[in-house]
Amino acid sequence: MNLLALGLNHRTAPLDLRERLAIDLDELPLSLEQLSSTVGQAVVLSTCNRMEVYGMDHDGGSLASSITEFLCDRSGLTPMELDPYLYRQQGEDCVRHLFEVAAGLDSMIVGESQILGQVRAAFSVACQEGQMRGPLSRLFHQGLSVGRRVQRETQIGRHSRSVSQAAVRLARGLLGDLGQKRALVIGAGDAGQLVARALSYAGVRQMVVVNRTQWRAEHLSRELGGVAAPFEELPEEMERADVVISSTGSPGYVLELETVREAMAGRAGLPALLIDIAVPRDIDPRVRDLDGVQLYDIDSLELVAEAEPEELRQDISRAGEIITEELLKFRSWLESLDVVPVISAMREQAEEMRQSEVSKTLQKVKYQWGDALPDDCLERLTVQLEAMSAALVKKLLHHPTMYLRDGRDTSRLQFTREMFNLGVASDSPKENQGVDQ
Repeated sequence: MNLLALGLNHRTAPLDLRERLAIDLDELPLSLEQLSSTVGQAVVLSTCNRMEVYGMDHDGGSLASSITEFLCDRSGLTPMELDPYLYRQQGEDCVRHLFEVAAGLDSMIVGESQILGQVRAAFSVACQEGQMRGPLSRLFHQGLSVGRRVQRETQIGRHSRSVSQAAVRLARGLLGDLGQKRALVIGAGDAGQLVARALSYAGVRQMVVVNRTQWRAEHLSRELGGVAAPFEELPEEMERADVVISSTGSPGYVLELETVREAMAGRAGLPALLIDIAVPRDIDPRVRDLDGVQLYDIDSLELVAEAEPEELRQDISRAGEIITEELLKFRSWLESLDVVPVISAMREQAEEMRQSEVSKTLQKVKYQWGDALPDDCLERLTVQLEAMSAALVKKLLHHPTMYLRDGRDTSRLQFTREMFNLGVASDSPKENQGVDQ
């Protein structure tokens, strides 16, 4: 059995490669279907800063090759071209990696609040597509639990840290007080809502929300005291904005080069600050070459997150301790899967022997006493024999059971099989065991 996480993130791959691999939530079922032909079980986690595939099978080399082939097909790169950007986390490294991801420790903005929901969504889709069972299912169940525990027992997310928050902090750092500024928010999805709320909290003078689905823009702007504008008026709104923050899920550019060029012509020489936190990008990167345009993409936000206060470092340390504790729990559970078939076989064998001996004893009693033994006496005797023999078997098997469960030496399993003459295969498949024990 092999657990594997294979992928890339903001530390290993540039933005232009990450956006070639990005998979929208609606596309996940099709991606899982493509993987299912070569990967027994898989979860695809695609966010603005990472693209990872988690899988499980009995052949680590084959699993890695299959996932790499899937990523190559999506990116259009050869394995040799893609390999320098990939990381491979196997076994316990895979477990620790997912726990760190779910806890927000592996994010560009450490402690950011969106990743746990993204892990939950990826897990949910995989479950719906029949991709989750055994250790992989247990891994994601526990990973979500780890993320919630870190949020509960630390203050790592006390500032509602997110990419959207970082974008607003970047704008405030470049423009100063936003109380006299007009902001244009493109997109009213989850990220757009976080941007709008962060701008409102920062005291922006006026906020305009533009979204392809008009009612979403109107709902968000009403909630925060802003204004909604039709998507067709995007160029005009850009002319009037001091800062533009875009975060849609569009597969193509929302702000094309010519659109920005025309908007800049109407700004009478005023510079424009554009912040694009979408992956794939919303704003054509060539607009960076236009006079007066400052364009920042999601990778620029690392600069905002570099300096971490001492309190956050302490929270990160505590989160690391929690992850180590949870890793030990997962290891113990995984090791128990080898023990369970042996203990079950040992108990089944003992139960068969117990029932056989009770039956023989009762037959002897009936033969010796015949009709002289009243029926109610025979019933009471049967109950007493059942209770006594069951208690005796339980006591006799208690120490062997603890011996197996507490041991870390796999030779104990084979020793027990031989001692009790158990016909239990040493390579019982773990993936068919229960997942939520």
